[in-house]
Amino acid sequence: MQPYHRLLDTIEPKVSFGYATIRIFRASELGPKQVGYSMTPTGQSLIGENDGDWLKSWVVIGYEDACGDPIFIDTSHVEFPVYTAVHGEGRWEANRISDSLGGFAHALSAIAKVAKGREHPVALENKPLSQHEKDATLATIQQHNSSAGLSFWQNLLS
Repeated sequence: MQPYHRLLDTIEPKVSFGYATIRIFRASELGPKQVGYSMTPTGQSLIGENDGDWLKSWVVIGYEDACGDPIFIDTSHVEFPVYTAVHGEGRWEANRISDSLGGFAHALSAIAKVAKGREHPVALENKPLSQHEKDATLATIQQHNSSAGLSFWQNLLS
């Protein structure tokens, strides 16, 4: 068992807000979920060392379904920072969305809290997120992720 497996299994597996859903895999699901990122369906490596390549230390832990972009951790760091990257661009440009897997869990929990009653577009339209709620949620995320950018979370809440 990898050190991040236990924490990964405590994170909410699905959080929906308006048009977007973030899905997080259970530790037992991770192997096959690496297909298309670190390996091909036949098991050939897609890992490289050049700029824009998928790195050996990256492990996909989920995705956001609006665009299908992966959410992944960097296992070369003890805190397991969390990233996303636009897929289908021919190269990977990692965008740090959380300082650690623990910080990501806090961020996703904050999103889940304001997502109640806003899980799909019609519900969000009927119960729009106030600026105060958005600011408070982003402040909570920032509190647990002081060096990660907030653009991913801001876009999710827009």
